[in-house]
Amino acid sequence: MKKRLKYCIPAMAAAMVMTAAAPGVMAAEDTHLNAAMFMWMDGLDPAEGWNGWTTMRCGIGETLLTANENMEVVLCLADSWEQVDDTTYKFHIRQGVKFSNGNDMTPETVKASIERTAEQNSRGSNLKLASIEVDGENVIFKTTEPYSAFPYYLTEPMCIIVDTTVDTSNYDNQPVCTGAYACEEYVPEEKYELVANQYYWDGVPEVDSITVLNIDDDTKVSAILSGDIDVAVAPSATTLSQVEGMDNIEMVKVTGTRENDLEMNCREGRPTADVNLRKALSYAIDRDVIAQVAGNGYAQPLGKAFPDTVGYDTDDYKADSQTYDVDQAKEYLAKAGYEDTDGNGYVEKDGEELVLNIALRSNSSTAVYQAMQDMWKVIGVHVEIELMENTSDARDSGEFDFISGGWQTVNNADGQSYLRNRWSDNGSDNYTGYHSDAFQEVMDRLDAAFDYNERVKCFVDAEQILTEDCPSIFLYANDNITLVNTDKVKDVTVFPIDYYMITGKWKVAE
Repeated sequence: MKKRLKYCIPAMAAAMVMTAAAPGVMAAEDTHLNAAMFMWMDGLDPAEGWNGWTTMRCGIGETLLTANENMEVVLCLADSWEQVDDTTYKFHIRQGVKFSNGNDMTPETVKASIERTAEQNSRGSNLKLASIEVDGENVIFKTTEPYSAFPYYLTEPMCIIVDTTVDTSNYDNQPVCTGAYACEEYVPEEKYELVANQYYWDGVPEVDSITVLNIDDDTKVSAILSGDIDVAVAPSATTLSQVEGMDNIEMVKVTGTRENDLEMNCREGRPTADVNLRKALSYAIDRDVIAQVAGNGYAQPLGKAFPDTVGYDTDDYKADSQTYDVDQAKEYLAKAGYEDTDGNGYVEKDGEELVLNIALRSNSSTAVYQAMQDMWKVIGVHVEIELMENTSDARDSGEFDFISGGWQTVNNADGQSYLRNRWSDNGSDNYTGYHSDAFQEVMDRLDAAFDYNERVKCFVDAEQILTEDCPSIFLYANDNITLVNTDKVKDVTVFPIDYYMITGKWKVAE
């Protein structure tokens, strides 16, 4: 089992020295790339909403800790840290780091930046900060209670370190951060113009500038084939056959950490409050087929809360998955008291046919849900798709049987907030109304699970409870895919977490 938190100092790449060309010697031509982004969001100030995810994706911002391509949390703007006690964390701030404006990053600016996010961002309370103090080259964080998720939260893009010693009023357009690139121009809903940060602590990028364009997923393949872009992040899976096997278009992919599921209403009085019915509905679903329909060959079937790339399963300790078994589905349907007594192909209970509804937005693709309809029909369950202009009213009021869900499982390189928000009693996203004493006990254990192995055990225990109770039917995880024009660029890495995209390691193709 890999250890998620690493306590080593990563080697710093040798900085490239920028010098003027000698007389009579032609200067190297500036290198420029065009890239299409994933999940466009307007604004770059990490203290505002989810904007920090774009700032991170553009290679503009960095955090004290970060997650690498192997889902290990490693050092970044901090070069060491330690947990002093159950509520105290000491981070040594990497020396010699400058912001893109040339100002030094100091422990004082780190403190002020995190305080700014904690005050301004709606998710700032998740840090559970009691105080932040500077002690020489160190920043000391104290939490309000034992809270083992705290260091992981420092990887979340809202915790990007910005220069607070200058005017921050324009940070939605041009934040001053420490990343490999800086934003030179922002055109709302159209593009970000990035330039290499000449002060970058981990080596000035070889690619001098990048235009990040807002291009629809369905047209990204045609854009890279036409030469309009050189890197296409998250193109539509239905278009990928156009580039399969091409010599100069590399498809770089990894299974992502987002899960897609179908949530079932567990509230008293709803048919799906019966765990036996929920299990029957889950056993009836062939996830291999659903993943193929959903991802056109670029999605992986998922039978539990976390995709494999999150890495919580071990050889010795792993949760069971929800599986496909029609006979089991029928057995659980009978346990719930349903049978087809009139021979019309659909089950009833107490003389009333079971009819369930899936609440979907009117602009949603229905292919996956139509496939599920057919699977449920095999066991005699009548399910209808109800298209709505907006499903939020049904979701918030609890007036639904099924509602589709899709969630990033590791917003902060850790699964605790995902589990808590989705299924705990006071979870902000617990639209199912699910309650489990056993699940709540695991959530309580997690806060004090400072040992990584104990933390993994908690995650697996929570997954097992969710597998058995079926508040949601887990379906598939999409592959994170980036198309690369290898005539123009190389060394593009795709990460399981999708807030890492552009890095200073991209190289110009030879």
